[in-house]
Amino acid sequence: MAESIRVRVPPQLPSPNPKICCNRATNCCSAPLILANLANFTKSAAPARFIYFNHDGLWIDFENEVLESLKPAFLDGKAVIEMSFRESRYLFDFTRMLQIDFDSGIQRSIAWIDVNGKCFFPKMFVREDSGDNLEEERLSNRKIEIEVNIDGNSIKRKREEFRDKEEPEVTSSKKEEDGLKRQRLGMRDVGNCRWLNTRVFKEEEKSYSPVKNYFLSGMKKIDPDVVITAIHQCTRKGLSGEARQEVFLKQIEITKAARGVSNTVYAWYGAPAKEVESILAHGFGGPRKVSAGETYGVGVYLSPFGLPHMSAKFAEADDNGEKHIILCRVILGNVETVVAGSQQYYPSSIDFDTGTDDPKNPKWYVVWSSVMNRHIIPECVVSFKSSINVPGQVRGSTHTKYSLEKLFSKLRSWLPPEKIQEVAKLYDVYRAGKLTKNIFIRHLRGVAGDYVLLSAIREIRSSE
Repeated sequence: MAESIRVRVPPQLPSPNPKICCNRATNCCSAPLILANLANFTKSAAPARFIYFNHDGLWIDFENEVLESLKPAFLDGKAVIEMSFRESRYLFDFTRMLQIDFDSGIQRSIAWIDVNGKCFFPKMFVREDSGDNLEEERLSNRKIEIEVNIDGNSIKRKREEFRDKEEPEVTSSKKEEDGLKRQRLGMRDVGNCRWLNTRVFKEEEKSYSPVKNYFLSGMKKIDPDVVITAIHQCTRKGLSGEARQEVFLKQIEITKAARGVSNTVYAWYGAPAKEVESILAHGFGGPRKVSAGETYGVGVYLSPFGLPHMSAKFAEADDNGEKHIILCRVILGNVETVVAGSQQYYPSSIDFDTGTDDPKNPKWYVVWSSVMNRHIIPECVVSFKSSINVPGQVRGSTHTKYSLEKLFSKLRSWLPPEKIQEVAKLYDVYRAGKLTKNIFIRHLRGVAGDYVLLSAIREIRSSE
């Protein structure tokens, strides 16, 4: 049996400008780097070992307990998994090849060796002692030495050219840096705490970056100009807050005892400001109301950690033009598939705890109303401003008004005939005065989807 593994990386050649270092927010979540690391996740066979990059510049083998927890999730195709180990909570992101301490925000790179002996390393290494400095490794011109200790005997082998030639090279982007500067200028005063039993996350805090990065990487799929205005962390002070946390932690223990694992994940819940305020003060009050074509049972709908834009469509702009989305911890337990259009409102059998539209590639988690405040606990609230300001009128990112007739004309090239008919019927009901504009726009978003609407608007704008 192999007892340990260490991977030595030769020192990087000095940079032409030693003052320049890669920044986590700009490079670690850049599209080329994510695509490069995603290729590792999709091409790999079953992992035989997981390793991490430590402060000494060595790749060290994870303990078997961590391996046994990560391997099933990896084989199920789960891109992100949350787990607790030695009284700490971690996020393991296979697509970014990162391990993140959710409480401290410290990150470090992870890699793996599959059952075929093939090694998969990230294109950029993050040391565990500093979540802010990244070391870009240009592997095509370097050798990495892997030392495996087996029964006290050392066996060495070398691997070259871990990077496929066709994969994009990661470089610093001035455009991305400028975007982050604009976001920082849009941050509200940190002393302004809007929500009950919360505190404002400061941008320099280490726990701020994981939340910000995951939110923006998901939202920018549909809204490249989205800007975070504040992030509030739930403190759960007072008897009510402490009691809610105790109930949630107890439910984790109960689910583990019944199912073997609690299957606790992070997920998003978007809502108008008044509902967010009520949830933070009293808990979830009832099931989510969704359009008939999008129902997967009657319950609380939350989108996976990597899909904040799905829940963001339920967030409504307040008087300040801000929208709000809650990042929650959710105990999924055993998850069952719920068919579209179902009116199911409790588990179909005692073998299940929650529902989803697709267990392998979920867009929605559905927590039944009877257990919602035992299985869901808010962690923080992300407030943001979006260029998709649907209530009132449909707008593009330049806030130009577009006629609905022109929009419908463009939608014909984006939607199938049955969807076009549904949109036409919806418009007829609106013109007859049976729907308010806000409700009409909300239903239109439900039928067409934000991505399609935004794409159609961009086509109109480019043709003018």
